[in-house]
Amino acid sequence: MATKVVLKRVHLAATTWFTACAGYLVAVSLHQAGLKWWLVLSLSGYSTGMLLLLVCLYLFAFFRGIQGTRRSAIEHPLTSTDYYMFLYVSTPLLAGLVFAAGTESDPGTSGYLIHIAMGTLKATFVAWIVIDPLVGIMEMDLPASRNHRAERLARTRQCSRLMEKTASREGGTSSHL
Repeated sequence: MATKVVLKRVHLAATTWFTACAGYLVAVSLHQAGLKWWLVLSLSGYSTGMLLLLVCLYLFAFFRGIQGTRRSAIEHPLTSTDYYMFLYVSTPLLAGLVFAAGTESDPGTSGYLIHIAMGTLKATFVAWIVIDPLVGIMEMDLPASRNHRAERLARTRQCSRLMEKTASREGGTSSHL
């Protein structure tokens, strides 16, 4: 149970860092494009609706990530481990640290911060959008994973058939609920 609490806190910190990096890059790019700060920070009716939609979608994904997925260790021998989940949720923080240590710009300068923010976004994208799905596909291709998934799906289908038979014997009363 303590591991889940730590993972949730690391996930919250990493998501905050990721969001801060994205916001910083948006603000810097708009400023470099020559827009005045009052224009960058103003919101019109249409942009407020779009922003609200994006925030809602992000919060849905965020809380699903904090809640965690229930992965079977037999079907997912690597991605169901606590070590993998820690690495997965802490990717933005680790990327920020690596890029902070690896940049040659002076600390505190705009170039330094842009390098860290871009590195964080790139590394997080690669880890979450490219590497994680590939690892999941490779896990599902293992013989033990395929066999377990086939057995699990067969049990699910059998349970569904039994529920349908029970409902039809009872006169379909459960279908009216």
